[in-house]
Amino acid sequence: MKDPTLTVIASEASNFWDANREKSKDPTYWMAHPLCRQAINRRVSGDPNEWPLDWFKRVHGAAAFDRGISWGCGLGAFERGAIRIGLVREIDGFDISPASVQDATREALREGINGIHYRLGNFDDPRLHRAGGGKYDIVFFHASLHHASALERLFRRIALYGLRPRGALYLDEYVGPSRQHWTEGRLLDAQAVLDLAPSSAKINDKIPPPVEVNDPSEAIRSDEIAGFFTDFFDIVAWRPCGGQIAGLVFPQLHADWIHSEAGQRFVSSLLKMEDEQLQRDPSTTHHLVAYGRLKPLWRLLRPLGWGRLKPLWRPLRPLGWRVARALRRRIVVGKH
Repeated sequence: MKDPTLTVIASEASNFWDANREKSKDPTYWMAHPLCRQAINRRVSGDPNEWPLDWFKRVHGAAAFDRGISWGCGLGAFERGAIRIGLVREIDGFDISPASVQDATREALREGINGIHYRLGNFDDPRLHRAGGGKYDIVFFHASLHHASALERLFRRIALYGLRPRGALYLDEYVGPSRQHWTEGRLLDAQAVLDLAPSSAKINDKIPPPVEVNDPSEAIRSDEIAGFFTDFFDIVAWRPCGGQIAGLVFPQLHADWIHSEAGQRFVSSLLKMEDEQLQRDPSTTHHLVAYGRLKPLWRLLRPLGWGRLKPLWRPLRPLGWRVARALRRRIVVGKH
């Protein structure tokens, strides 16, 4: 039975992203600033000029993955990049916004990129291939998982039906406070930094909670993402990449100023503060790049929920009893 609340959230999110699908191209977003991009790259790869996806390909994806799936693909730039650099041979990209899927498909055709299949799909009710233990080698979440409401359902279906055994997950994601968990205390560090900027540089003097009121899926359970990752996947790489200050301060500053000479100095100081904070406590990060491998089934019993596995165990239970009785007889015979 479908949860009516999730249905409403999905409908409103679909309408929002249909109307705001170009938002991902916003040049004023903090990650688009050259100094911020260099800092993110350095925190992930060690090289300010190597982007996270290129790092992942170089270090962990020398042999291309055969089949990938990407949830929340939006306009599809990430998927086209993954195909372009040879990270994956074929990828299914799903998004809840019909307009975004159409635009992504059109752009892949325009660029002449093959191997991508953009489709409508809601990761709160994911439809995954169930034959043969799953068909995908890797699942991608790029700035999308923080929109997922039903994380339990999504991770269970990925583990049971989506990925092949020991399949991979690549995450480049916002993992900061969920929309309902913002307090004034969580804004104090960023507010102290904003207070250092000249009045002429500010759009606002006070940082509001960064909650998109028109998209109910925005950061709905973002602070639970890291826990689900470590419950279901063995960590291969874990790269906190910041944003806990920059992501809050940038929307309150004039875009022209942050690119000025004074603004560049301000951004450099801000990023240094982030670096120092991340060194002291990596969990303060609001953004994370991570790579993991699906745990073996026996280690997934707890996160999967034993009750959900009972239907799988029931047909095997008589066999288990026969094996136990046979072992017992051998032990008794051996004593004599």
